[in-house]
Amino acid sequence: MYGIRRECRRTELKQLYRCRYLQTAANPKQSPPTSVITSTPKPAAPTPTSLSNPKLEHLVKSNFPKSRLCFAYGSKVLHQLENLPTASTMTDLIFVTDDPAGWHEKNFKNNKHHYSVMMRLLGPRWVSLVQDVRPYCFFNPFVEVDGVLLKYGVISETHLMKDLQSWDTLYVAGRLHKPVLVLHQDPSFRGTYITRNLRSALHTALLFLPERFSDIQLFSVICNISYCGDVRSVFKVENPNKVRNIVEPNVEHFRNLYKSIIDESPFIERTDYGYCQAAKTEKNLRVMEKLLPPKLLYVPENGSQPHSRTFNFDERIDTKHQLLRKVAVGDYRYTEEQIKKILFMPSVVQSFKGVLTAGLFKSFKYSKAKLKKANPKSVAITKSTSSDELSLTNREAQLMSTEYTVYRYNVSSKNPDFRKNVGLSFVIIMSGFLYIVYRQKNYQSKVGV
Repeated sequence: MYGIRRECRRTELKQLYRCRYLQTAANPKQSPPTSVITSTPKPAAPTPTSLSNPKLEHLVKSNFPKSRLCFAYGSKVLHQLENLPTASTMTDLIFVTDDPAGWHEKNFKNNKHHYSVMMRLLGPRWVSLVQDVRPYCFFNPFVEVDGVLLKYGVISETHLMKDLQSWDTLYVAGRLHKPVLVLHQDPSFRGTYITRNLRSALHTALLFLPERFSDIQLFSVICNISYCGDVRSVFKVENPNKVRNIVEPNVEHFRNLYKSIIDESPFIERTDYGYCQAAKTEKNLRVMEKLLPPKLLYVPENGSQPHSRTFNFDERIDTKHQLLRKVAVGDYRYTEEQIKKILFMPSVVQSFKGVLTAGLFKSFKYSKAKLKKANPKSVAITKSTSSDELSLTNREAQLMSTEYTVYRYNVSSKNPDFRKNVGLSFVIIMSGFLYIVYRQKNYQSKVGV
């Protein structure tokens, strides 16, 4: 698992050595400055300056019930390095509705075949009950509509607002840290919550960045917030280069998204070489605290002794001011562990829900596609022999490639151990979720809901 600080350090080293080479080639007699880091990203292919897709907008409007907000994300929307979209690549959609039960009931009338066999038998009311289990999303993957392969999720507006405001699960709020394609938005939808979410992401990233940094570094840390604690990243079933693949070709989209947020922030300023931020003094951090999500700096009344396999914590955190003092002196461990804690359990629960809601076959197909993306043969960074980068020393190459060590797992259906584990896991997960839904329905019938 690679953390936010390690991702920032990897990007910093890469940009630093690229800058050194370019300046040395231009003027070999003068040694380039080492204190300035510039960003010169070289996308593999040009990308459009604005996101739009009229065909997809028409598809959503004509085939799905009306929603408060609908947006698309993923590799079909934003060009990604090492992940070129193919005919089998799904377009990811999120529908936000103020009445999930009513939305699923309308969707059942026109698109009942989108749901798994079990969900069809249970009906739309049970679908909404399953959706109410954290992180409050219901997904239908591998759905073909008008020749377009989709994976669409549904979330209630109430749960989305809570996630955007306080980072309750970061499951959908994390996706909105990156540029997305808005296909439909109701005029009365509260867009201020989305702006607040972007503001929280920017100032959270500042906690992990040095005094001077480039736009590539800034957007890489922002992008990595929603991946560092995800169960797929923890167990190495996600592309380890995903952050770089998203950020480098789409820097202009990130700039457009965060331009107004950066302009209004008193803690960050543009320079000729990128950005610089105000000193992380305790006084400044107390002011910045108002711009951060409440869950990020949450400390229980009886204090907290964080546990981690990555870091060794020497002392307890008893008050929020004690936490701010640690951040002020460069100790980011507790804050990073908080982000991982927010992300981990919702991603685990949603993975289990996927087996129940999408069915065993689609879940296996989706997991296998994710494992293929985590290709260990092409992700390790070694000494460069190309003309646009300097060769790195052994120590620097090791530092930049440490977090990209991936272990291959045999996902072939012919592997008897794999088939046995998948079957047993499906039975346990299905039984557990049916019990949870039964308890929720029984409780609601008692209180008269």
